[in-house]
Amino acid sequence: EALAMHGAFSQAVILEWKSLPFQIECLDAYGDKLLVGTSKGQLLVYDVEPKGDGTFAVTLKETKKAFSAKAAVQLCVVEEFNLLLSLADGFVCVHDLTTFVPRARLEKTKGCSYFAVDVQVRGNLGADTHRSSPARKRSWNELSLRLCAVVRRKLFTFEWTGGNFKDVRELSLPDIPRTVLWSGAYLIVGFKKEYIRIHEQTGDQEEVFKTGNIQEPLCTRIPNNEILLIRDNNTIFVGLDAKPTRKYCISWSDCPIAVDTHAPYAIAIVPGAKSVEVRSMESGATVQHFDIPKARLLVQGDALYVAAQSVCWRLVPVPLVDQIRELLALEDFDYALALAERIEESADSKARRLFEIKKACAYARFARKQFEPALKTFGELDVSPLQVISLFPGFVPEAVRQRIPHPIAVPVLSDEELEASCKELVNYLTQKRSELAKLPESTDERVSKERRDLSELIDTNLLKCYLMVNKAMVGPLLRVANSCNVEDSEKMLQDAGRYSELVMLYKNRGLHRKALALLQKHASREGRLHGPEETVQYLQQLGADQFNLVCEFSKWVLEAEPQEGLSVFISDDFPEIQKLPRDKVIKHLAAVAPGVLIPYLEHIINVWKDETPEFHNRLVQCYLEAVAQPMRGFLASLNGARPPPPGSEPGVLGRDRSRLLNFLQTSKFYEPERMLSRFFDLDALYEERATLLGRIGRHEQALSIYCHKLKSTVLAEAYCEEHYASSRDGDKNIYLSLLQCLLRPPEGCPVNLKAALKVLEQHHERVDTLKALALLPHDTKIASIQEFLVGVLREKAAQRRGTSVLKNMHKTEKLEVNDELLRYQARRILITDDKICFVCRKAIRISAFAYYPNGITVHLYCCRDRAVCPCEDARCTLQHASDNLAKEM
Repeated sequence: EALAMHGAFSQAVILEWKSLPFQIECLDAYGDKLLVGTSKGQLLVYDVEPKGDGTFAVTLKETKKAFSAKAAVQLCVVEEFNLLLSLADGFVCVHDLTTFVPRARLEKTKGCSYFAVDVQVRGNLGADTHRSSPARKRSWNELSLRLCAVVRRKLFTFEWTGGNFKDVRELSLPDIPRTVLWSGAYLIVGFKKEYIRIHEQTGDQEEVFKTGNIQEPLCTRIPNNEILLIRDNNTIFVGLDAKPTRKYCISWSDCPIAVDTHAPYAIAIVPGAKSVEVRSMESGATVQHFDIPKARLLVQGDALYVAAQSVCWRLVPVPLVDQIRELLALEDFDYALALAERIEESADSKARRLFEIKKACAYARFARKQFEPALKTFGELDVSPLQVISLFPGFVPEAVRQRIPHPIAVPVLSDEELEASCKELVNYLTQKRSELAKLPESTDERVSKERRDLSELIDTNLLKCYLMVNKAMVGPLLRVANSCNVEDSEKMLQDAGRYSELVMLYKNRGLHRKALALLQKHASREGRLHGPEETVQYLQQLGADQFNLVCEFSKWVLEAEPQEGLSVFISDDFPEIQKLPRDKVIKHLAAVAPGVLIPYLEHIINVWKDETPEFHNRLVQCYLEAVAQPMRGFLASLNGARPPPPGSEPGVLGRDRSRLLNFLQTSKFYEPERMLSRFFDLDALYEERATLLGRIGRHEQALSIYCHKLKSTVLAEAYCEEHYASSRDGDKNIYLSLLQCLLRPPEGCPVNLKAALKVLEQHHERVDTLKALALLPHDTKIASIQEFLVGVLREKAAQRRGTSVLKNMHKTEKLEVNDELLRYQARRILITDDKICFVCRKAIRISAFAYYPNGITVHLYCCRDRAVCPCEDARCTLQHASDNLAKEM
């Protein structure tokens, strides 16, 4: 991007000789002094002092008419050593800088065409010692001075020692140098066609690059150990190693004859353009140019001078603050920022200055309708989002918008421009929303309120942008926590017909009644909210805290779609559903949709494993209510015929009765005593009644139902098999109860001897033989009970044999134990006066002692562990003791 042309320097005429008989041949400057060498061999010394109005007071302080026999072609001030070096008549001469009196002429430089001077910190050839470098502010004895003179095809180097230049080295070259420059331990030499780098001590040479199409090579030392080399019309930056230091070069309008720098600018005399050009060192873009057709000298000491044959100008840097002001007016904000970084001021002042420049840049870009860079810059600054949002029409109330000041005239945006700008505003608001969310919570109520208001402003306008340019993002914004203003957002969403997103807004802000009412209203209309599904999903997520709302708005769903409504209370997708008060849910379903009460109870019992007796009782009751009336009708339709087995009834009745009977048999948590009375009210459902009687241990009544009501000994035997338990008094005589039902039936029921005998044959081991025989009729033939008696005798014989074997085993075990006891009792331990304790080595005598199985005897108080003998690291076991005893015996 090209820089705007602005005033980086002002131009002031210092000397103007209109009728003098000599011309300016060379010049140099230091401090407020300007030294001018004339074509007559004179040296003119001027004081140049600023007046304060942009002009200078120029005073000729001294004239050295006999400064040199011929015109000096080169001057060089070495202020650190109080020297002035000149090149005149082919010799390098040394002068005192104070009196300008000649001190020496270097005879070895005869025929010199150019010389180069280098001031270095002693022992550090890599130090930055440009004339403006702080390193040269040291005392002269910490510095070293070197000189290189070009004499035809040779270079002569000298070093200032003891008040004189002493020659050091002579270097031969392949061609006549046109220019030379010190570069640390090397010299950069410019020939007609190339630049080379030569080591000052060894003379090793290496090519740097070609000079291109220029009349004379040119090299200049600048701060930070950089060197400017000219190739064609380009200035290339290299380091002390002659390698490029920057990825770019400065291109002039023509080949320059003199180049220097004054950060951040490069200045060159360009004869082809008849001007002095000023360009940026960072980008190479033209900043300024001066029309000086015959300029040929460019010198920088403490000031920058440009000279022609009879005129000398001073280029005065414009203060950076003034340059920035001009650049802002030209809307060159990037370069204004670059200059602002160079101003030496406090960190706070610099931050404020950069902020104002960036802010002006953002506003200017917005005015040019460059929305992306404008809002990106606004996002980087601490500008109030309200100020940014107010740039957009319709985003804040017009009365508020008019009160917000802007440094520009807010542009009028077309519909297309507004849409484009809103896309960028989305990015800005999203960034600010993220930044706001990362701020730590404040305990200051005022700060907290400001943040809440700001969050509301950002989110509400972000919603407005989404509705304009990206409707797909409305849902994600409203689905999560947000601070949208409810009233404004409600109106925007209604106007846009985004009712689904309006439900999200209500839900997120806790306005559940509004959301559910809106869902109910639109359930009968075509669209995304049609049907009960959205209401069901909403209700499923409310939880026990909003149970009254759940009941209120599930009513219409249950009435319209009972199964859909039931899913509000039994879905496993949301944990909130299981936390609903189940007793209240049962009451609600019973009142609104009794048909779904059974599925609800089945779900909480079978899936959620609810063991509450009241719920199990209620499910039994519901099953009974579902079966009772159809069962009466079904029995009436049989006209006295035997009904089929339970669960085999046709249609829904069979299914419901099967579920009832299965639940009665499997559930352990209903209360059979309470349920039993309900079943006696119905002259049917005998299996269910028998199951309940069995649960409370009334086996005689249950078996009576199986034998006399259902006339099924198979079911009676299965009942006995299920409930028999030899260890429980009430259940171990259940088969005897079955025999009593078969052999002592109630009045009007026949005796079933055959079935009774079969029970005796198959289950003789579970029946008290004497009591069973007592129940048999007196006329029962022995042959009919032969199998029963044989089975009993076989069982008794087996029991007797088993008892006899067990008795003999116990007797054998007793003998073995007695024998082992005798062995232990026969063991004797003899304690004599000589018997000592193994641990303390004292006599045991009449003290209590411990005897280990391996024969070791210790005092009882010396026995630390009765299981471990002190003489060995092993456990002393009874088996070990027994083995020792066996050996001794």
